[in-house]
Amino acid sequence: AWEIFLILLVIYSAWVSPFEFGFLNAAKGTLAVLDNVVNAFFAVDIVMTFFVAYVDRNTYLLIDDRRKITRKYLFSWFILDVISTIPSELARKILPRSLRSYGFFNMLRLWRLRRVSALFA
Repeated sequence: AWEIFLILLVIYSAWVSPFEFGFLNAAKGTLAVLDNVVNAFFAVDIVMTFFVAYVDRNTYLLIDDRRKITRKYLFSWFILDVISTIPSELARKILPRSLRSYGFFNMLRLWRLRRVSALFA
């Protein structure tokens, strides 16, 4: 059920992000609230990823050791997952003016499309 919900959130992001990138300077009102709710669910998914076992590519064994899971995630997709989940309003406040492109951070949300392929792999 969680995977299906994530797929719906990724579809939302894939549909809305290019629209926001092309036509808006910043999300406002209901759209901003929806974006933040979606970001919150992806943040929850990042935390949950630290507890999900994975199959070792060499041995084909299921790895459920939390240290190994954490290490694998931290050294693979973690940084990009976190960056793609940062609310654009927060990014605009903490970054220098020269790096405050709303469209750039908005398009980083498309990184979430990787999650769909990971769910089916």
